[in-house]
Parts: sequence; structure tokens; C-alpha cells
Amino acid sequence: MYTFVAAVAAALLSFAVEISAQQLDLIKNMCVRYDHQSIIKNNTLYIDGGIETFRDVVKNGTKVGNITLGYNEDLIAIDVSKPWDWKTNISQQVIVKGKNPKTGTDVPFLSRGALYRGMDDDENFYMWGGTTSFINTSFPDWQSPWVSTYSLWSYSIISKKWDQHDLTRTVPRRPSSASSAEIPHLGLAFYFNGEMDNGSAKDAGIQGKDDKIFLEGMLVIDTQNQTAKNISTTAVVGDTPRTRGEMQYVDGIGEKGILVQIGGNQKPVDDTQDKDVGDLVSMGQIDIFEVASLDKPATPDGVWYKQNATGDIPDGRIDFCLFLATAADNSSYNIYLYGGRGANQKIFDDMYVLSLPSFTWTKLYEGTSPRFGHTCHQVGIRTLLTVGGIVNFNLTGQDCDWEYRGVGVMDISTLTWGSVFNPNPDPYEVPALVYGNIGGSGQGKATKLTPSNGFSSAGLAGLFTSNSAHRHKRSITAIIVGSVVGSLALLGVVGTALYLSRARIRQYFNGGPEPTPEIGEGKTRIEIMDKETFWELDAQQNRPSSIRNMIIDGVRGSTRALMLRRSGGGQEQAAELEVKGSVPELDGGERAVPAIAVSEPAESPEGEDEKDGRRRSNSSHSGDFEVDAVRTGTKEHNGSVHKDGGYF
Repeated sequence: MYTFVAAVAAALLSFAVEISAQQLDLIKNMCVRYDHQSIIKNNTLYIDGGIETFRDVVKNGTKVGNITLGYNEDLIAIDVSKPWDWKTNISQQVIVKGKNPKTGTDVPFLSRGALYRGMDDDENFYMWGGTTSFINTSFPDWQSPWVSTYSLWSYSIISKKWDQHDLTRTVPRRPSSASSAEIPHLGLAFYFNGEMDNGSAKDAGIQGKDDKIFLEGMLVIDTQNQTAKNISTTAVVGDTPRTRGEMQYVDGIGEKGILVQIGGNQKPVDDTQDKDVGDLVSMGQIDIFEVASLDKPATPDGVWYKQNATGDIPDGRIDFCLFLATAADNSSYNIYLYGGRGANQKIFDDMYVLSLPSFTWTKLYEGTSPRFGHTCHQVGIRTLLTVGGIVNFNLTGQDCDWEYRGVGVMDISTLTWGSVFNPNPDPYEVPALVYGNIGGSGQGKATKLTPSNGFSSAGLAGLFTSNSAHRHKRSITAIIVGSVVGSLALLGVVGTALYLSRARIRQYFNGGPEPTPEIGEGKTRIEIMDKETFWELDAQQNRPSSIRNMIIDGVRGSTRALMLRRSGGGQEQAAELEVKGSVPELDGGERAVPAIAVSEPAESPEGEDEKDGRRRSNSSHSGDFEVDAVRTGTKEHNGSVHKDGGYF
């Protein structure tokens, strides 16, 4: 069988290498890079593994000479906390992998696996799965396929050391080429289906063969404990598992968000032929996994839904990338798709957006610089970073990547490519082509909130309609109401009135009358951060009334601190509220926090107290808790909480 590996082997015999492979530099001599893994953690982009071709470099920066086929055997780190231009001043660092200091085992360099960044307070990121490439077995330090025992590795960004973890009780073989996604704030990572090939593992039983065995199931990895469980995917794929598709996590839908599975190819589990691009999954068929369903005893394998999409449906494809951008008011969740390859060796340079909850595809552009085997990352609010990718499999005949530092930069609101990276861009705006299909404006306000032919099931409809205003969903609810002008005041509401308000709020987000109380004029954005989780909340702009509110299900019972930040008009004001004392339990063991309303306080004519330069605000506390040390900008305030409780 004439395969890609055979084609590359033939190409290897057709050229001579002008410099020793030992002298090649991962950064300076890079020609193209693809089939790698990458993540962003702590403002650093890490690029791991993959296939890389190298070329000689002369003084003026032009890459000349013959091409050497090889690998990225180490980590490449790029700082994304500061601005840079990849043409002039991007800073890239090579981190040598070396060995696990505990066992002396070499750290593997693999292709088509996954990286997971772990929780925010976890010093490690995680490398899972992957396959060994045979593109050039003479390359220095090439590693033959590993045994499957240690398919999960972790790297500490503090100690700079690797460790390995045995998950063979759950996953006896090392998979590759799967869809993957992660929920960092839950410490969960996912790996959907995938394959085994001759590079998977020494004990896979298919070394030296052209076989590819597609794998069933979805692996759920607990990155906190380095454990995993393998759940069935029969409900979504039957006996035709998939590879080389993509999966995107979308927060704010349902109790814990959803996973959206898109594209890839599929074949029966008993078909071992290496078809490369086989039976492509229709991009008009979207599969949705309800994350919270994993917690229910009745659904140990979770719950999947299928939904037909409409609009500018892309051609079926593999080896593309996905990333998510959410409208300012959460009225649309926009999943961007970039590049990939399809049937008949077609390579794509195009971008589409799948908008939820309407499940509408919108084509944004089609260019002439195709790319596949790359990865994508949304950085900040509206910046896309692409990493690597190639234009065809003629690795010794194609030009080097025109993005010669191996990264690309795009503004996903204006749809413009460039070389300059800005870590603090303007707020995200929905592209005009997208809101032309789903209604609204750049700030959101989408009017198409259901699929053209309706939701496929009541369960799926319930995920979107019951949580349409939620950014994060946890265990309790706080209401943020009103405006931020110069300072903050905490207002309590008696239990009965607040209970009615909560019910009315739910009606409001389903098209009912506006709830009470109505306070002030709403501003553009309020951000809330507790010690564990971050929210970015945008004021409701699609209602003519004075109230602007959002519902947050999310402050865990142990949390005592919130951060409120208001931005708009080129200014930013912040206040930190620390709740001290006991927080009473509700039915079912849930905990409550006081309802928080933001309003304009009484001030002196000058706006400041002549004695100490601080704005005036009342201060009191009573009941079981108090709120103090409220800081706005550099000015301190005291907040007050109503004696009657204000819990719900």
C-alpha cells in the first residue's frame, strides 16, 4: 500500500543534507512544523512535539539549502504577556526535555497527542497520548515507539521537571489523533475516540504495519489526581469511531457547560485499513456532550445530543482547529473553525463560525494560503494565535512557512491577519457577517436564539433556555444589579422579596417582565472574580428598562471574596469585597451570598472628603456577616449590608 510514510521515505532518498542534523536549531532553522501539541499556561505558549523540517539559514535571515526532515524533540516557549512582532522581536525559548529525574526515563516527543494546562493553581501542565513518527528514523535522538504504561506525563513550570503517570488500568494503549478539550476550573480533560497506528506503542501489536485501528470511548482525565475513566461513546458514534476532528468546551450552557464535537473522519472498529482521509463526518451534524450529566448516577457515560446545523456549512475535513469567542452579552457563543484538509487532497484556507444556540454556520473568508496540522489559541478577548501547519505533504519540495517564526496573529473581530501580537486588545465584537445571520450587532444582542428547524430534543433545548444568562454555573446564585459610577454600596433585600425577584428574573430571561428592584442606569461591563473562578459579565443591552443584571450561579460556599471591575468610556474602576463571618446553608446543603447591587452613593459636592481625600460612603454591619475594605481604584470605601439578610 502506498502510504504517506512510504512517500516520505522515498523523498528522503532524493536529497542530501548540507549541515549536520546535530547543528540544527528548532527556532533558527525551522522551515515548517505540524502535528504538534500546544497550550497556553501562565501567559506562556508551550509548543510540544510534532514533525519539523529544517533549512540552513544565511545572515540576512533567508532560509536556503536542502531540507532536513526531523522532529521537535523539546518544548518551545513563547511569552504572551507582552506585545511582540513575530517579524522582529518575538521571544522564543527552547526548553530541553531531558529525563524524568525520578526514573531516569527519557521524556517522549510525540505527534498528534494533546496538552492540557490543568487548573490555575496547578503548577503542572499535562501531555497525553500521541504517536511516534517514522518520517526520519536517522534523525539524532529519534525514539522508537514506547510501551503504553506511561501515556500521561506532567511538566512543572516551577521546578522545570517532568513526571510520568500510569493510567493503563483505564486505557491500556496509547491513543493518538483524537479530539480533545479541557475544563480547567474543574480540573477535567477529555480525549474523544482516536486511533492506534504503528507508532502508538511497542505493545500495540501493529508495529511495521500500515494498519490504523480507530478507538471507541472518551477518556475523562482528572488532572488534579492524575486519574482517568473511559466512558462509552456508542450513543454518539455507534460502532464507527472518529479521528482528527476537534472538540470545543463552551461554558455557561447547562450546569457545567457543554463539549461540542465537530468534524473528523470515521470508520468501523473492525476496519484496519489506513485510508488517511476516509469517510468524513458531515459538518452539518454537531454532537453535544452535557458535562454535568457525568455526575448523575443514572447516566454514568454522560448524555450526548445531536443537532443539525444550517447556514454556510463547511466541507467535511480533518486536521483543522477550533477556538471560541463569546458575544459581550452572552447572546451567542461563536466557535471559529480554521483550515484543515478534506477529500481528494483538498487543503483549506478558510474560516467559518458556528454560532450557538442557533447552530448557524457563517463563512467568514476563503484565501489562498491553505494550512492543516496546525493548532489555535484565543488569547485575550479577540486575538487568535495559530501555531505551525503545512500546505501539503511534499515536505522536501514546499516553501518554508511564510510565517517564518511558526506563529500567526489574527484579529477575530476585524478578520485581519498581521504579525503584531497585543496581549490587551479591544473588546471582542461579533463580526458583521456573523450578526448578519443571527441578528444583533457587534456587541451581541443576537435575535436568532434557536436552530432554524428547532432543537433536536427537549433536553438540548433545556440546556440553552434554562441557562441563557449564565456565564458560570456552580451551586449558588448572586445577582449583580445596577451601575458603577464612583463607588459601591451593598443593598440587602428581605427573603420573601428576594425570592420573588429570583423567580421573576428567570421569567425575564425567558422573555417575561422585568424583575425588581430597578436601580440606576447600566454600564457596559462588570467582571467578577472570586478566589477560584473568574467571570466576565456584560450588561443586558437588549431591554429598554433601567435595570441591567446578570445571574451568577457560581460562588462556592467556601469563597469569601469577590472582585468587581467596571470598564467603559476608557476608564476602569475596581472594588474588592470580602465577606466575613458565617454564610448560612440553604436546603440541599447549598450556600448563599448576599444579593449585591451597585449604585451611586451620596457624595460631597467636590466628590471627596476634604480630610482624607476619600469618597464618602456609609458603613455598617449587622447579622452574621460584614463587608469591609471595599476599594475603588486607589480610594478605600466601606460597604454596608442590610440587616435582614438578603439571602436566597
